[in-house]
Amino acid sequence: MDSTAICIVNLIFAAIIAILSIAGYFLTIRRTGQHWSLWIILATGWIILAIPYLLFLADLNLSVAAMAALWLSSYILIMVSLVLLFLKVLEMLKNKEKK
Repeated sequence: MDSTAICIVNLIFAAIIAILSIAGYFLTIRRTGQHWSLWIILATGWIILAIPYLLFLADLNLSVAAMAALWLSSYILIMVSLVLLFLKVLEMLKNKEKK
């Protein structure tokens, strides 16, 4: 598989996860009435991860430092959203025990 095909697959994967994250945000609002920021942070992380692949497919080369900064920031945002998810689950369990 050549690098263009790999970039297309990675771009599609990142776009699908970002769209699912945005859908999860609106579904959470509709079902619980709560605005969970972890969905927006997760979608932002995946969108940032898709940027290098999009630029590569558009024949715009980024420096190694810029690519590393984009990947690192996207990984950090995705990890932050997972931490927020765990904190939200702990909060929900704590509230359930109080009832």
